[in-house]
Amino acid sequence: MGKALVAAAKKKGHRVTWIRCPEDAESARELEKTLRRKLPGQDALVMAAAVCDVRPERVSGSKIKKGNLSSIRLVKNPDILAGLAKFKKKNQVFIGFGLESENVLKNGAEKLKKKNLDAILLQEVAEEKTPFGDKKIDAVLLKKDGTRVQFKSQTKDRIAERIVREVERFLE
Repeated sequence: MGKALVAAAKKKGHRVTWIRCPEDAESARELEKTLRRKLPGQDALVMAAAVCDVRPERVSGSKIKKGNLSSIRLVKNPDILAGLAKFKKKNQVFIGFGLESENVLKNGAEKLKKKNLDAILLQEVAEEKTPFGDKKIDAVLLKKDGTRVQFKSQTKDRIAERIVREVERFLE
């Protein structure tokens, strides 16, 4: 989705700062640090990264042998968008993405508010429904005014074009 968003924005003549994972940021903490540094000079943030909610508490510098592995302790990753919301300027646009396995609209509406987003693209993730890969997906764009744009079996390119148009509308 990130590639599709970059292509759609460039096609419309926008300058794009693309932070690719893992090329530009290998971890959630690196991504958050990079975004905080770059955010002040941006008109919009479209956060399409699927950042894990948790990470291992410690990372080993060498291979852990099976016989020595008893458990892995996990800790929470930062909620990057919620953290960046504290630095959002009045004229900036924030678009987020949400993967939900249940209560898609309810959970999406909560994320929209908590993270001070202008819109959020929601996708349901289940065993038979995964949004990953290069295929058509179902999604809904929930905007802060409560309106929704439904996407049924659409390409990521098509959805990205619509998201770019929405960003342009928010900036008008």
